[in-house]
Amino acid sequence: MIFVSSFLQNLSGVLACLASGLFKGPVPATSRYVENRGYTPYQILFMDDLLILLVALCIAVYNRTDMFPNDWKQGFRLLFQGLTRFTSVLCLFTSYRLVPPANVEAVWSASMPVCVVALSFIFLQEIPTRVTMFGILWCVAGVVLLGYGNLVNKWSTDTTEVAQGMLLAVAGALIHSMLDVGAKNLLECTPRVKVVTYTYVISTVCAGFGACINSSTWHLEPETATVLTMSCVSHGTCMLLFYIGLRLVEVNAVTALTQLSAFSAYGVQWAMLGFPPTLLDGLGLTSVLIGTSSVAIWEARARWKEEKHKELMKGLHIQFE
Repeated sequence: MIFVSSFLQNLSGVLACLASGLFKGPVPATSRYVENRGYTPYQILFMDDLLILLVALCIAVYNRTDMFPNDWKQGFRLLFQGLTRFTSVLCLFTSYRLVPPANVEAVWSASMPVCVVALSFIFLQEIPTRVTMFGILWCVAGVVLLGYGNLVNKWSTDTTEVAQGMLLAVAGALIHSMLDVGAKNLLECTPRVKVVTYTYVISTVCAGFGACINSSTWHLEPETATVLTMSCVSHGTCMLLFYIGLRLVEVNAVTALTQLSAFSAYGVQWAMLGFPPTLLDGLGLTSVLIGTSSVAIWEARARWKEEKHKELMKGLHIQFE
Protein backbone atom coordinates (compact mmCIF):
# COMPACT_ATOMS: atom_id res chain seq x y z
CA MET A 1 0.00 0.00 0.00
CA ILE A 2 2.86 2.37 0.81
CA PHE A 3 4.43 1.61 -2.57
CA VAL A 4 1.19 2.27 -4.47
CA SER A 5 0.60 5.48 -2.52
CA SER A 6 4.11 6.77 -3.31
CA PHE A 7 3.74 5.89 -6.98
CA LEU A 8 0.43 7.73 -7.20
CA GLN A 9 1.94 10.68 -5.38
CA ASN A 10 4.77 10.95 -7.91
CA LEU A 11 2.34 10.53 -10.79
CA SER A 12 0.19 13.34 -9.39
CA GLY A 13 3.32 15.53 -9.23
CA VAL A 14 4.06 14.87 -12.90
CA LEU A 15 0.46 15.63 -13.89
CA ALA A 16 0.52 18.82 -11.81
CA CYS A 17 3.64 20.01 -13.66
CA LEU A 18 2.10 19.26 -17.06
CA ALA A 19 -1.12 21.06 -16.10
CA SER A 20 0.93 23.99 -14.79
CA GLY A 21 2.51 24.37 -18.22
CA LEU A 22 -0.83 24.31 -19.99
CA PHE A 23 -2.27 27.00 -17.71
CA LYS A 24 0.85 29.13 -18.11
CA GLY A 25 0.49 29.22 -21.90
CA PRO A 26 -2.31 31.82 -22.19
CA VAL A 27 -0.51 34.31 -19.90
CA PRO A 28 1.86 35.83 -22.52
CA ALA A 29 -0.80 36.67 -25.11
CA THR A 30 -3.39 37.88 -22.58
CA SER A 31 -0.77 40.02 -20.82
CA ARG A 32 0.33 41.59 -24.11
CA TYR A 33 -3.32 42.23 -24.99
CA VAL A 34 -3.83 44.17 -21.75
CA GLU A 35 -0.51 46.01 -22.06
CA ASN A 36 -1.50 47.19 -25.55
CA ARG A 37 -4.47 48.93 -23.92
CA GLY A 38 -2.52 50.97 -21.41
CA TYR A 39 -1.67 48.74 -18.46
CA THR A 40 1.95 48.51 -17.26
CA PRO A 41 3.81 45.30 -16.36
CA TYR A 42 3.72 46.45 -12.73
CA GLN A 43 -0.07 46.49 -12.74
CA ILE A 44 -0.42 43.06 -14.32
CA LEU A 45 2.15 41.58 -11.93
CA PHE A 46 0.36 43.20 -8.99
CA MET A 47 -3.00 41.72 -10.03
CA ASP A 48 -1.50 38.28 -10.65
CA ASP A 49 0.39 38.06 -7.37
CA LEU A 50 -2.40 39.60 -5.30
CA LEU A 51 -4.78 36.82 -6.37
CA ILE A 52 -2.27 34.09 -5.48
CA LEU A 53 -1.45 35.84 -2.20
CA LEU A 54 -5.11 35.96 -1.13
CA VAL A 55 -5.50 32.22 -1.79
CA ALA A 56 -2.30 31.45 0.15
CA LEU A 57 -3.41 33.62 3.09
CA CYS A 58 -6.78 31.87 3.24
CA ILE A 59 -5.07 28.46 3.34
CA ALA A 60 -2.61 29.68 6.00
CA VAL A 61 -5.43 30.97 8.20
CA TYR A 62 -7.49 27.80 7.72
CA ASN A 63 -4.53 25.56 8.64
CA ARG A 64 -3.35 27.93 11.40
CA THR A 65 0.15 27.84 9.96
CA ASP A 66 2.91 29.46 12.00
CA MET A 67 4.09 32.22 9.67
CA PHE A 68 7.06 33.46 11.69
CA PRO A 69 10.47 32.48 10.25
CA ASN A 70 12.32 29.88 12.31
CA ASP A 71 15.50 31.98 12.26
CA TRP A 72 17.08 34.86 10.41
CA LYS A 73 18.50 32.54 7.73
CA GLN A 74 15.07 31.26 6.81
CA GLY A 75 13.71 34.82 6.88
CA PHE A 76 16.46 35.94 4.47
CA ARG A 77 15.73 33.02 2.15
CA LEU A 78 12.01 33.84 2.13
CA LEU A 79 12.81 37.49 1.39
CA PHE A 80 15.08 36.36 -1.45
CA GLN A 81 12.21 34.28 -2.89
CA GLY A 82 9.92 37.30 -3.01
CA LEU A 83 12.48 39.61 -4.59
CA THR A 84 13.52 37.08 -7.24
CA ARG A 85 9.86 36.42 -8.06
CA PHE A 86 9.18 40.13 -8.55
CA THR A 87 12.32 40.81 -10.58
CA SER A 88 12.09 37.79 -12.88
CA VAL A 89 8.41 38.18 -13.78
CA LEU A 90 8.79 41.94 -14.23
CA CYS A 91 11.53 41.22 -16.79
CA LEU A 92 9.22 38.73 -18.51
CA PHE A 93 6.19 41.04 -18.64
CA THR A 94 8.33 43.96 -19.84
CA SER A 95 9.74 41.87 -22.67
CA TYR A 96 6.18 41.10 -23.83
CA ARG A 97 5.96 44.74 -24.94
CA LEU A 98 9.09 44.49 -27.11
CA VAL A 99 8.83 41.02 -28.67
CA PRO A 100 5.79 38.85 -29.58
CA PRO A 101 4.87 37.15 -26.29
CA ALA A 102 5.00 33.52 -27.42
CA ASN A 103 8.47 34.20 -28.79
CA VAL A 104 9.49 35.54 -25.38
CA GLU A 105 8.00 32.44 -23.73
CA ALA A 106 10.08 30.29 -26.10
CA VAL A 107 13.32 32.07 -25.20
CA TRP A 108 12.43 31.94 -21.50
CA SER A 109 11.68 28.22 -21.74
CA ALA A 110 14.88 27.51 -23.65
CA SER A 111 16.98 29.25 -21.01
CA MET A 112 15.31 27.83 -17.90
CA PRO A 113 16.42 24.15 -18.14
CA VAL A 114 20.07 25.05 -18.62
CA CYS A 115 20.03 27.47 -15.68
CA VAL A 116 18.13 25.08 -13.40
CA VAL A 117 20.42 22.13 -14.17
CA ALA A 118 23.49 24.20 -13.28
CA LEU A 119 22.00 25.76 -10.13
CA SER A 120 20.42 22.55 -8.82
CA PHE A 121 23.73 20.73 -9.25
CA ILE A 122 25.60 23.47 -7.35
CA PHE A 123 23.14 24.11 -4.52
CA LEU A 124 21.02 20.94 -4.24
CA GLN A 125 23.49 18.32 -5.49
CA GLU A 126 20.74 17.04 -7.78
CA ILE A 127 22.34 15.25 -10.71
CA PRO A 128 19.82 14.99 -13.56
CA THR A 129 19.31 11.56 -15.09
CA ARG A 130 20.21 10.88 -18.69
CA VAL A 131 16.57 10.73 -19.66
CA THR A 132 15.88 14.07 -17.96
CA MET A 133 18.81 15.59 -19.88
CA PHE A 134 17.49 13.97 -23.06
CA GLY A 135 14.07 15.50 -22.46
CA ILE A 136 15.53 18.90 -21.62
CA LEU A 137 17.58 18.93 -24.84
CA TRP A 138 14.50 18.08 -26.89
CA CYS A 139 12.57 20.83 -25.12
CA VAL A 140 15.35 23.35 -25.73
CA ALA A 141 15.50 22.37 -29.40
CA GLY A 142 11.75 22.73 -29.65
CA VAL A 143 11.51 26.16 -28.11
CA VAL A 144 14.49 27.38 -30.18
CA LEU A 145 12.67 26.27 -33.34
CA LEU A 146 9.53 28.01 -32.13
CA GLY A 147 11.39 31.22 -31.40
CA TYR A 148 13.35 31.16 -34.65
CA GLY A 149 10.27 30.43 -36.73
CA ASN A 150 8.40 33.29 -35.10
CA LEU A 151 11.35 35.62 -35.67
CA VAL A 152 11.94 34.97 -39.37
CA ASN A 153 8.40 34.37 -40.57
CA LYS A 154 6.00 36.59 -38.67
CA TRP A 155 7.32 39.93 -37.67
CA SER A 156 10.05 42.53 -37.93
CA THR A 157 10.69 45.52 -35.72
CA ASP A 158 13.49 47.69 -34.40
CA THR A 159 16.65 45.64 -33.79
CA THR A 160 17.33 47.41 -30.50
CA GLU A 161 13.90 46.47 -29.15
CA VAL A 162 14.39 42.87 -30.23
CA ALA A 163 17.75 42.69 -28.45
CA GLN A 164 16.31 44.26 -25.31
CA GLY A 165 13.37 41.89 -25.29
CA MET A 166 15.56 38.82 -25.72
CA LEU A 167 18.02 39.94 -23.04
CA LEU A 168 15.18 40.60 -20.61
CA ALA A 169 13.75 37.13 -21.31
CA VAL A 170 17.10 35.41 -20.68
CA ALA A 171 17.82 37.51 -17.58
CA GLY A 172 14.33 36.79 -16.23
CA ALA A 173 14.80 33.05 -16.82
CA LEU A 174 18.13 33.06 -14.96
CA ILE A 175 16.63 34.90 -11.98
CA HIS A 176 13.55 32.67 -11.99
CA SER A 177 15.82 29.61 -11.96
CA MET A 178 17.21 30.89 -8.66
CA LEU A 179 13.62 31.13 -7.41
CA ASP A 180 12.83 27.53 -8.44
CA VAL A 181 15.97 26.07 -6.89
CA GLY A 182 15.52 28.13 -3.74
CA ALA A 183 11.88 27.07 -3.44
CA LYS A 184 12.81 23.40 -3.88
CA ASN A 185 15.35 23.73 -1.07
CA LEU A 186 12.94 25.60 1.21
CA LEU A 187 10.13 23.11 0.70
CA GLU A 188 12.26 20.39 2.29
CA CYS A 189 11.90 22.04 5.71
CA THR A 190 9.20 24.73 5.32
CA PRO A 191 5.44 24.36 4.76
CA ARG A 192 4.41 25.08 1.18
CA VAL A 193 1.85 27.69 2.21
CA LYS A 194 4.50 29.59 4.18
CA VAL A 195 6.88 29.71 1.21
CA VAL A 196 4.14 30.82 -1.18
CA THR A 197 2.77 33.47 1.22
CA TYR A 198 6.12 35.14 1.83
CA THR A 199 7.09 34.95 -1.84
CA TYR A 200 3.91 36.61 -3.04
CA VAL A 201 3.42 39.14 -0.27
CA ILE A 202 6.87 40.59 -1.01
CA SER A 203 6.33 40.49 -4.76
CA THR A 204 2.84 42.03 -4.44
CA VAL A 205 4.10 44.91 -2.31
CA CYS A 206 6.96 45.64 -4.74
CA ALA A 207 4.63 45.45 -7.77
CA GLY A 208 2.01 47.65 -6.08
CA PHE A 209 4.61 50.28 -5.25
CA GLY A 210 5.88 50.24 -8.83
CA ALA A 211 2.33 50.44 -10.22
CA CYS A 212 1.53 53.52 -8.12
CA ILE A 213 4.61 55.31 -9.46
CA ASN A 214 4.62 54.21 -13.12
CA SER A 215 0.95 53.68 -14.03
CA SER A 216 -1.47 56.30 -15.29
CA THR A 217 -4.33 54.08 -16.52
CA TRP A 218 -6.44 52.09 -14.05
CA HIS A 219 -9.84 51.97 -15.76
CA LEU A 220 -10.33 49.20 -18.33
CA GLU A 221 -13.10 48.43 -20.80
CA PRO A 222 -15.19 45.35 -19.92
CA GLU A 223 -13.56 43.23 -22.63
CA THR A 224 -10.03 44.11 -21.52
CA ALA A 225 -10.94 43.64 -17.86
CA THR A 226 -12.24 40.15 -18.71
CA VAL A 227 -8.99 39.26 -20.48
CA LEU A 228 -6.99 40.55 -17.49
CA THR A 229 -9.10 38.42 -15.14
CA MET A 230 -8.55 35.36 -17.31
CA SER A 231 -4.81 36.05 -17.34
CA CYS A 232 -4.65 36.38 -13.55
CA VAL A 233 -6.69 33.21 -12.95
CA SER A 234 -4.61 31.26 -15.47
CA HIS A 235 -1.36 32.48 -13.92
CA GLY A 236 -2.57 31.79 -10.39
CA THR A 237 -3.65 28.25 -11.29
CA CYS A 238 -0.30 27.69 -13.02
CA MET A 239 1.67 28.68 -9.92
CA LEU A 240 -0.53 26.61 -7.59
CA LEU A 241 0.07 23.49 -9.70
CA PHE A 242 3.76 24.37 -10.01
CA TYR A 243 4.31 24.36 -6.25
CA ILE A 244 2.39 21.10 -5.92
CA GLY A 245 4.58 19.47 -8.56
CA LEU A 246 7.80 20.98 -7.19
CA ARG A 247 7.25 19.26 -3.85
CA LEU A 248 6.83 15.84 -5.50
CA VAL A 249 9.20 15.87 -8.50
CA GLU A 250 12.89 16.76 -8.77
CA VAL A 251 13.45 20.32 -9.96
CA ASN A 252 15.11 19.49 -13.31
CA ALA A 253 12.14 17.34 -14.31
CA VAL A 254 9.72 20.09 -13.23
CA THR A 255 11.47 22.53 -15.55
CA ALA A 256 11.21 20.13 -18.48
CA LEU A 257 7.58 19.19 -17.84
CA THR A 258 6.38 22.80 -17.68
CA GLN A 259 7.72 23.35 -21.23
CA LEU A 260 4.25 22.23 -22.30
CA SER A 261 3.30 25.91 -21.99
CA ALA A 262 4.59 26.39 -25.55
CA PHE A 263 1.49 24.63 -26.95
CA SER A 264 -1.09 26.84 -25.31
CA ALA A 265 1.11 29.96 -25.66
CA TYR A 266 1.24 29.76 -29.44
CA GLY A 267 -2.39 28.69 -29.73
CA VAL A 268 -3.70 31.63 -27.68
CA GLN A 269 -1.34 34.05 -29.44
CA TRP A 270 -2.73 32.92 -32.80
CA ALA A 271 -6.29 33.37 -31.61
CA MET A 272 -5.82 36.75 -29.87
CA LEU A 273 -2.97 38.46 -31.74
CA GLY A 274 -3.26 36.90 -35.18
CA PHE A 275 0.11 35.11 -35.53
CA PRO A 276 -0.62 31.72 -37.21
CA PRO A 277 1.89 28.90 -36.57
CA THR A 278 4.35 27.92 -39.30
CA LEU A 279 6.13 24.68 -40.22
CA LEU A 280 9.00 25.54 -37.87
CA ASP A 281 6.46 26.08 -35.09
CA GLY A 282 5.02 22.63 -35.75
CA LEU A 283 8.47 21.04 -35.60
CA GLY A 284 9.21 22.93 -32.41
CA LEU A 285 6.00 21.82 -30.74
CA THR A 286 6.74 18.22 -31.74
CA SER A 287 10.17 18.47 -30.09
CA VAL A 288 8.63 19.87 -26.92
CA LEU A 289 6.10 17.03 -26.87
CA ILE A 290 8.89 14.43 -27.22
CA GLY A 291 10.86 16.03 -24.40
CA THR A 292 7.99 16.37 -21.95
CA SER A 293 6.68 12.87 -22.70
CA SER A 294 10.07 11.24 -22.15
CA VAL A 295 10.60 13.02 -18.82
CA ALA A 296 7.06 12.29 -17.63
CA ILE A 297 7.32 8.57 -18.43
CA TRP A 298 10.81 8.30 -16.93
CA GLU A 299 9.82 10.08 -13.72
CA ALA A 300 6.92 7.69 -13.17
CA ARG A 301 9.04 4.63 -14.02
CA ALA A 302 12.07 5.70 -11.96
CA ARG A 303 10.01 6.39 -8.84
CA TRP A 304 8.13 3.08 -9.31
CA LYS A 305 11.44 1.15 -9.40
CA GLU A 306 12.83 3.08 -6.44
CA GLU A 307 9.81 2.43 -4.25
CA LYS A 308 9.68 -1.22 -5.32
CA HIS A 309 13.31 -1.62 -4.24
CA LYS A 310 12.61 0.07 -0.90
CA GLU A 311 9.61 -2.20 -0.33
CA LEU A 312 11.71 -5.27 -1.08
CA MET A 313 14.53 -4.22 1.26
CA LYS A 314 12.04 -3.41 4.00
CA GLY A 315 10.45 -6.84 3.63
CA LEU A 316 13.85 -8.58 3.82
CA HIS A 317 14.81 -6.55 6.87
CA ILE A 318 11.60 -7.56 8.69
CA GLN A 319 12.06 -11.21 7.65
CA PHE A 320 15.61 -11.43 9.02
CA GLU A 321 14.57 -9.80 12.28
